[in-house]
Amino acid sequence: MVNKLSLAMFNLSFDACVMLSISICVLCLIPSHLVSVVRAWSLISSVVPMLLSLWMWWNFDASGHVLQRLVLLPRVHLCFGVDAVGLSLVVLTCALFPLMIMLLRTVAGFTIFLLLELFILGALLVLDLFGFYVLFEASLILLFLLIGRFPYGSLEAAYKIVLYTMVGSLILLPVLLCIYSECGTTNVVLLQLGAASGSSTMITSQAREMLLGWGLLAVFSVKIPLMPVHLWLPEAHVAAPTAGSVLLAGILLKLGGLGFIRYMIPVAPLFTSYVFPLLSCLCLVSFVFSSLSTLRQIDLKKIVAYSSIAHMSMLTLAIFSQSEFSAVAATFMMIAHGLVSPALFLLVGLLYDRAHTKLLVYFSGLASNMPIFCVLLFLFTLANLSFPLFPNFVAEMLCLVCLFAVHELLAYVFCVCQVLGAAYGFWAFNRLAHGMPVLVRRTK
Repeated sequence: MVNKLSLAMFNLSFDACVMLSISICVLCLIPSHLVSVVRAWSLISSVVPMLLSLWMWWNFDASGHVLQRLVLLPRVHLCFGVDAVGLSLVVLTCALFPLMIMLLRTVAGFTIFLLLELFILGALLVLDLFGFYVLFEASLILLFLLIGRFPYGSLEAAYKIVLYTMVGSLILLPVLLCIYSECGTTNVVLLQLGAASGSSTMITSQAREMLLGWGLLAVFSVKIPLMPVHLWLPEAHVAAPTAGSVLLAGILLKLGGLGFIRYMIPVAPLFTSYVFPLLSCLCLVSFVFSSLSTLRQIDLKKIVAYSSIAHMSMLTLAIFSQSEFSAVAATFMMIAHGLVSPALFLLVGLLYDRAHTKLLVYFSGLASNMPIFCVLLFLFTLANLSFPLFPNFVAEMLCLVCLFAVHELLAYVFCVCQVLGAAYGFWAFNRLAHGMPVLVRRTK
């Protein structure tokens, strides 16, 4: 039973989404030449959900209840709520969007990012498969406009992210219609209640559960992403502005992990156990291939992007291990990666604003000219490599504990492959910070 405090807290989060919608409507009425007014209004509109999310986090009941603050809207057949994983991502999302708003310069950019915040918060709070499908696919239109913008973007990268995601989504859509025709709902809460009580609304056929599992795996493996459907991520990072890269690395990649935890494992538990051997091999190949690909990159954004694919591979394997600490390890990894990877993209964006290039071959000896930048880059590189005393270290240790509980040999292989992360991390940092300064080399 949901108590009055929990209901009031969720109503505040729902009111934050409503206030964000009203703020977007007001933003469209402000003349486009008043850029400073638009920036101030957008920043205020993004700060209010952050404050409300912090208040929700402070009053969250962590005594063991999985889903809290459940609110059912019967007229639209949607259910909203939040759990520990979802609340962590809501706080992360609301904390990153004011930072992204401060990086923007155009009125169109402010509008796109506020709409993206609205759709992403809805996708994090909804407890319905079809609602998650609609809200996430709505954000693809905005991502296409963001990445394919003229003249700085890339239409090829924009088409890649849309086509890759749409292929997985088109596989899931008929599966959702099939589940709705059999169960009468796509609400995750009702499906779990039916499974617990043995009701006829449960997915009674094992073949239907396998069908739903393959559809969910197809769509979430693209979103997280895993091999071989990962090629859109590096291209999207290169073409996106700095705020777009922060959005992709800090928030959008986490929707795939949230989908595995909230939708796939509770609704299709037999399929999750059935596909674990295949997925473990896929995650291992994705981890090794992305780490080796990082060693061959000369674009700084691609280096950080491929390292994100490696981290997400370990996250996925920890989730599918279904050990005692799987959800905790996945939450730690998503939050740690959502803090460190956007920080690296911010540093790359700062370097790009000064030099107008992201290629390693044009940088050398930055420690003599930009010492504070190099210190920050060194610290966040250590964090990205899961060095002790950084949050990524705690996250990866928990993920390895989950793997050791299920498959010791696989965990050992992941431990050995961590050397590749140190190789590409320190290689990129040494190329940037050490060596002869570029200006001295040119004078000679």
